[in-house]
Amino acid sequence: MSTQDLSDFEIGYEYVRKRYSFLAKQSYQDLWALGTAYLLTRGSNAELSRGMGFYFLELGIKTRLSEIIPDN
Repeated sequence: MSTQDLSDFEIGYEYVRKRYSFLAKQSYQDLWALGTAYLLTRGSNAELSRGMGFYFLELGIKTRLSEIIPDN
């Protein structure tokens, strides 16, 4: 699928997924704070920013789950 077919939300999500997945080493609180900040963006880039914020929140949730439910 070309980037022309993606919504602004999807473009933001994919950009962060490809470029910033290394942030998974950060604390879940930091990731949630970052995600929340991106979700609060207003204006012409808000949808792009929401995609980015959603990824950071998702990454924070995965990080937190790995802390409370360790692999056996």
